[in-house]
Amino acid sequence: MNRLFGILLLTVLSISCDSYLDENPDDRKELQTVKDVAKLVANSYNESTYLFIEWMTDNVSAIPDNTQRDHMTEAFQWVSMDSYEAQESTTYFWENTYYAIAHCNEALAVIDKVSGDDDYRAVVRGEALISRAYNHFMLVNVFSKHYNEKTAEYDLGIPYVEVVEDEMFKNYSRGSVKDVYDKIEKDLITGLSLLKDDYFTGSKKYHFTRNAAYAFAARFYLFKKDYSNSLKYCNLVLGDDPAVYVRDLFKIYQGTTFDEMAAKNSDVKEKSNLIVLRKESFYARANYGYRSDTKIFNELFNNNIQGELDVRDQRWSYSTGAIVVPKYHELFRYTTSSTGFPYFIQSELKGEEVLLNRMECYIMQGEYEIALNDYHTLAAKRYSEGGKLDLNKIKEHYSLSDIKNAMKRFLLNERKKEFLDEGLRWFDIKRFELSITHKDIQGNTFQLIPNDIRTAVQIPQSAIVNGLIPNPR
Repeated sequence: MNRLFGILLLTVLSISCDSYLDENPDDRKELQTVKDVAKLVANSYNESTYLFIEWMTDNVSAIPDNTQRDHMTEAFQWVSMDSYEAQESTTYFWENTYYAIAHCNEALAVIDKVSGDDDYRAVVRGEALISRAYNHFMLVNVFSKHYNEKTAEYDLGIPYVEVVEDEMFKNYSRGSVKDVYDKIEKDLITGLSLLKDDYFTGSKKYHFTRNAAYAFAARFYLFKKDYSNSLKYCNLVLGDDPAVYVRDLFKIYQGTTFDEMAAKNSDVKEKSNLIVLRKESFYARANYGYRSDTKIFNELFNNNIQGELDVRDQRWSYSTGAIVVPKYHELFRYTTSSTGFPYFIQSELKGEEVLLNRMECYIMQGEYEIALNDYHTLAAKRYSEGGKLDLNKIKEHYSLSDIKNAMKRFLLNERKKEFLDEGLRWFDIKRFELSITHKDIQGNTFQLIPNDIRTAVQIPQSAIVNGLIPNPR
């Protein structure tokens, strides 16, 4: 058994429920009603970003004129990110994700002790369970190897925290990836059985509504290669008219500034945005870190199989040579008259991912024409002439006689373009065991091989010092 605590986690989890609530930075009163607990669950949505994993992908290059910090280079070279513990670091993500989980556990511990409507109580319990499951899901997919049915029982997982912490030195085991996935599934299924959208107000897009929870379930089962269950939840989101869950980028990218385009991309009124979250981060500043450049964009968008304009080819250039797509509109929260924190609103789960997840399920089940139909639903709002293709053209383009392999290559290419700068490419690299070569500014090369042990990002040094087993290196 090993101790979990990092600095922030120790602070949050080692105190009692009452004292924790007394010190809550929201100045929230003591929990007395179900509505009070619902406000606590609303704080279980993680404000830290995992976008440091984008620096690990083949979406980025070393740009000499960009500002590179040591932790950015560590990510680019797939070594432990020990030099930095604030935004865009493994430590910040680890600690803030467990901080969010602590909110879920506080809520679940008191939900039956407060007054209020029992139907509302069930919904709040369901939201807390799903949020707890999602936060653990993101941790295990960043800090562990990808789920593999043959090895999941032995691969190192992450601590799955299910209780309120009232001990200073409680011991934890990382468990296995299988253990973590089993507990995620239990929380997810139970939460779904309780969740109702009627109790959410406003846009509802800052909560796990049923559609957002279905999208999470679709990704969860896809990552397990349980294609039947993933299809089930994809279909529950997409219904009879999947096109309404694909944003029209021709409209979003028309006649506006970069910030206006980015704001429309994450707008809660956009139906494809199933859940949006506030993220404290500098990531929107593309003159920092390892980013896309002309070479990356040329590889992605030039000479595409469709032979048409791809509206996702939005080349907004920095003077440094970095190129960025308008997805993140940086805002600023002032804590004094002149200082504060940058943040942006991120589309955490969206309809386009659900559609491409369903396309993947059909490919893996050998339903290639149906998979192509889903592609065409997306392509109608991405390519200037609708991007119409047939299976033979796809095989010819990739010089492959096997249609399944050709369709997988095609799918991965569409996913890479659709989710550029969103971090999902790293999970695809893990899932499909892809190789990557990075070249730094000095010309040194670094190779990531298929199923590389470094795809399990090293856990923070603070967690290792306090007793957790590090990932093998």
